[in-house]
Amino acid sequence: MSLPSEIHTDAEFSAGDTTYLLVNPLWNQEKGLQSPVEISISQDGLIFIADSSARSIFVFNQGGIKQTGFEALENVYTGDELISPIDVDIDSRMNVFFIDGNEKVYRWNQLWNQKGVDSFAAGGRFLTDTNEDSFIVSQSDLWLTAVNNPDWELIEIEWSTNQATIDSLIGIHCIYDGFSNDTIGDIWYSSTHSSFSAITSIKSESKNIYVTDKTYDRILALSLVRSQLIRLSSGEEIWAHDLVYDHTVSEYGTGAGTVNQPMGIDSDDDGNIYYAQWGDYFQIHKIQPIISGTYPVYPSVFQQGVNDIMDLYRFEDPSDVAVDKHQYIYVANTYEREIQIFNNIGQFFKKAGIEYVTVDTSIWLYDGLDSTMTDTFMVLEKKDLLNSPSGIAVDPKGVIYVCDPSVSSIFRFRLSNQLDENLNPIK
Repeated sequence: MSLPSEIHTDAEFSAGDTTYLLVNPLWNQEKGLQSPVEISISQDGLIFIADSSARSIFVFNQGGIKQTGFEALENVYTGDELISPIDVDIDSRMNVFFIDGNEKVYRWNQLWNQKGVDSFAAGGRFLTDTNEDSFIVSQSDLWLTAVNNPDWELIEIEWSTNQATIDSLIGIHCIYDGFSNDTIGDIWYSSTHSSFSAITSIKSESKNIYVTDKTYDRILALSLVRSQLIRLSSGEEIWAHDLVYDHTVSEYGTGAGTVNQPMGIDSDDDGNIYYAQWGDYFQIHKIQPIISGTYPVYPSVFQQGVNDIMDLYRFEDPSDVAVDKHQYIYVANTYEREIQIFNNIGQFFKKAGIEYVTVDTSIWLYDGLDSTMTDTFMVLEKKDLLNSPSGIAVDPKGVIYVCDPSVSSIFRFRLSNQLDENLNPIK
């Protein structure tokens, strides 16, 4: 018997069968979704959904219940500017980074808002590498130099409770403006009219995040640098950070590891970078950072003719890519209305979002001048579930979350061999 296409359908199947089943219910307009274009899962298991039409980032738990405490991420403003998020990602410091298609990166911090900020450093006295000490006012260029100098020690802090500054810290604000940021270190860097199309943070304690730039066909590495010392209401003292340009990861080209109309990006715990693009010729890439000189280089891990994922014409305008804890790769193959899954060495594994239909038919077999009609069975793919999958993420349990903005919905899929006897996801 064929496997059911939905989780809540009763049917029997053999233990050896595995396919991706749709997990019900759908997350759709009933949950306030309008045009969910991208999705990210935080380390505490919350689901962050960038909805460009709603101009919001919605936050749900894995059961689909909308979470409180994230109201600042709905109807997103910075000053008088209304923002339409197109991608979102959360790092280990609970920074919620998001972009809206221009050259800016925005940040809102979940931890600071949950615990509250009691005060911040208005200035401090530093012991320099020559054993001299001097007082420096915060939010100045000299302060930024001092707090990021490993040879200088902050030995005395003057705290302030100015509410306007605290509100600015815990609110949404631009943490990186490519048009105005200092780009020392790469004389070829240009940011005029950049269009950031995707963003990801390294899952470890790394201080790098990566953005794809559709205007210049490149991937940029941005680094977190200390900007302000804050004291939470719990008494913890932690550093807030800004983003600065660090280096260019990869640039325009048509070969493995180059960039051509980048659309989506993700990273794994080992620092490997995965990205999806619409340009020629290879549309899904995995690159690996290797230290060489001042900056790392990023050679392609996969190669044509060796790894299935590099097959020419395998994908049609894939809009996003995601990687799980086992480094399995999930591709939102947008134009083909399907999800393709590959193992950690880039070999094809399975598809999700489709149904296999067995057709009993007859075909003619020819052997020279002789011919014979024979009955046979053909397995066809039926694609009537997903319409335009654009964003994808995978949680630690292996549940796939797919954004389909054309139908205002989030679809979820789970392997059938990871379900209990009642076809419910195994917890």
